[in-house]
Amino acid sequence: MPTVVIVGMEETAVPAWPRRVLVVSGVLVGVFALVAAARVPVADSSVWLEASTVAVSALVLVAAAWWMAGRSATIDRRTVLLWGLGWGFGLGALWIAEIAFNNVTPPTVSTASNRGVVDNVTWAVVGLATFVTAAWVTVRTGRWRSGLRAGVWSGVGSGLGASLGGAALLAFLRSDVERDPLMLSEWQQRASDMDLATYVTRETMAGVGGHLWVLGIAQGAVVGLAAASLGIVVVRLRGDSRPTAARSAQ
Repeated sequence: MPTVVIVGMEETAVPAWPRRVLVVSGVLVGVFALVAAARVPVADSSVWLEASTVAVSALVLVAAAWWMAGRSATIDRRTVLLWGLGWGFGLGALWIAEIAFNNVTPPTVSTASNRGVVDNVTWAVVGLATFVTAAWVTVRTGRWRSGLRAGVWSGVGSGLGASLGGAALLAFLRSDVERDPLMLSEWQQRASDMDLATYVTRETMAGVGGHLWVLGIAQGAVVGLAAASLGIVVVRLRGDSRPTAARSAQ
């Protein structure tokens, strides 16, 4: 007789916290980006263009994520959101710590060599954690699409966290970045004819957008796809591709 796959109601339920955290994070990114542009002493159209792009893209992302999180037909939704987005926000906090180390700690501590180590370790931890999460969700559910979605959601969470840290840094602690010897040296070599505050804001705002879309969502999708592919191989080698909920219901 054919096997009937039963998916528990709890797997299709929408946890309350993801949407709330998504909205708060996205709105704060947009507000902080615009505040940072407004606080630049010399009005600069490029700064406002970058800030507006970051703000609008963050809000568009949140709107799309809100809709995706609430789709009633999504399979394994609870597992994907709890593990993908949950870990993603934790990784976003890790990015915030990396940004703080690079820009707020004393220059004697955050030297160029130390920053390189912290940057590489943070990037590696984020990538590895995303990979493990997506692979685990794939094996648990028996569906590679669920693993891929977990990787993407992890990228959404980590990208929003990182961009939130960068936008807050620009909005409230730009003077700390301006006093950074490495930033001063870069400014003198590359754009000494430009106001320092403008240069710092332009460069950092570009990093905010890069963290959100490249190191966040794009990396989460690529890593999630690789992890889901490996995970589904494990599932097939194990000889049972049915979801965990279905197996436990028998």
